[in-house]
Amino acid sequence: MSKSIKTDTYATLVKDIAELYSRARKALVESYWQIGKRIVEQEQQGQTNAVYGKQLIARLSEDLSHKPGGGFSVRNLYRMRDFYLAHKILPPAAKLSWSQHVELLPVINKTDKRRLEQRIISDK
Repeated sequence: MSKSIKTDTYATLVKDIAELYSRARKALVESYWQIGKRIVEQEQQGQTNAVYGKQLIARLSEDLSHKPGGGFSVRNLYRMRDFYLAHKILPPAAKLSWSQHVELLPVINKTDKRRLEQRIISDK
C-alpha cells in the first residue's frame, strides 16, 4: 500500500475542513451578534445606553469568564453590543470574520461601510 496521499481524497479533505472552518466562523459572528442583541434588547430594554450599563457589562464579563471561558472581556462585550447596534439586522456573517467586523465598527457612514465590506470580500 502506498503511503502517498491520494490527490482527490486530499482535495476533498481540504475542502471539507475549509467548509467546517467557515461554518464555525459564521456561527461565532452570529453568536456575538445575538449576545449584543441580548444585552441591548433584554438587559437595557432597547435603549442605546442604560444608567447601569457599565456595571452590567463588567458583571457579565466577570460571570461569563467563569462559565463558558474566554472571549468575554469588558472590551469584547462592548464590541458585541456595538456590533448589534451597528447591524440591527444580522449581516451576512459568513463573508467577514469577527475581527473584520470589529475593524469596521468605527465606520459610521453606511455607504463607506458597505464599500469596505465588499472590498474585503473581493480581496479574499
